[in-house]
Amino acid sequence: MKRISIWATALLGIFAISSCSTDRDSNPVFTVPQSFELLVPEIGDNVINLENSESIQFKAKAAPNYGFPTETSYWVEISEDQAFADATKLSATDTKGKSITYDAPANEIDLGIMKIRGIEEDSPEIDWGEVITLYVRMVACPSNAKDSANYVYSNVQSIKVTSYFLKEALPELWYMTGDCVGNASWTNASSAIGAGLLPLCVKKGETYNRFTGKGIFEYIGYFFNGPYGFKILAPKGLDEGGWNYDIGGKVGADMSITDGSGYCSRAGGADVGNITVSEGQQGYYKLTLDTNDEDAEELKIDAYKPDDPVVNYTSMSFGEKELSPMTTIVGAYNHDWYGVITLAAPAKIKFTANDGTEWGTDAFPYGLGTDDGEPIPVEAGTYTIYFNDITGAYMFTEQKD
Repeated sequence: MKRISIWATALLGIFAISSCSTDRDSNPVFTVPQSFELLVPEIGDNVINLENSESIQFKAKAAPNYGFPTETSYWVEISEDQAFADATKLSATDTKGKSITYDAPANEIDLGIMKIRGIEEDSPEIDWGEVITLYVRMVACPSNAKDSANYVYSNVQSIKVTSYFLKEALPELWYMTGDCVGNASWTNASSAIGAGLLPLCVKKGETYNRFTGKGIFEYIGYFFNGPYGFKILAPKGLDEGGWNYDIGGKVGADMSITDGSGYCSRAGGADVGNITVSEGQQGYYKLTLDTNDEDAEELKIDAYKPDDPVVNYTSMSFGEKELSPMTTIVGAYNHDWYGVITLAAPAKIKFTANDGTEWGTDAFPYGLGTDDGEPIPVEAGTYTIYFNDITGAYMFTEQKD
């Protein structure tokens, strides 16, 4: 009986090994296919007026075969070069689809033409009636993959379009003003930006709508001991727009409310009051503002507790240009800087504090500088500069005659 038991165990072991081997042999293996087929667009040779169109539909014959079913994202790249040989002369749509039938937003196609042709300003010399032949290829990628090594490109098709002038919008900044902001002047005059108005700037890891400038913005700074109040003005609340467009506080709400329930937008209605800094609430706070929903902008305020102590710099420069502190209230700490700079030629420059700390990155006209970042590639022109030394957020706004 003992021998039979041993043999039975051995046979079961062989069966188990054989089963595992068979399972491994049949398991799907992730592979990146060479290509997939993009069908001829139904629009054919008809000319598409991009200004009067919402989208252009492209359709693949089938999804790329990655070896097993997977959710796939799709978008298109366009070029005036059928070979797509020059990476600087092609553009991709931002909007992603989840189906082999992909509706490419017409405005993103048009903005791509502006990029490819280097058009930054409208001009009577540009023939907006010109029929442009665009070459198009669809791009696919597993939705959970971020590496371009997993991109699959379709064959190339063509469409004919007419374009119109379209300029990419910069992130649309909102501004704080009040008793504990800047120079405490309580103003909505755009001329006071950098003094009585302080901007909420871009946030790390966020992207911004290329046509509206909307997105999630952030401000980190020191709020002086109360009782004081402030508001956050929408861009259309500046100057003649009046105070009808701002975010304020509900009755009894102060900086201690962190879930967003204490703040609301006036949105053209009655005054909603101030956001208050009560007695004893002085300190560093992080404000996060989501402007994606124009009818329900969302503000959240949290106490800011950094891993390292916040440094209070006494001066800041951008190259040879000395910047001015935005916060000038006695007893408060400034972390926001402002200045106007004119460059006759392109230059690569960093922000530099009095102790030698530097901030930079390779993004322009806005970005998030770090102490190990590259110098900022600033184009020739005259710019208003905003910089926050806690987040490293900066913004260059060009001044034009």
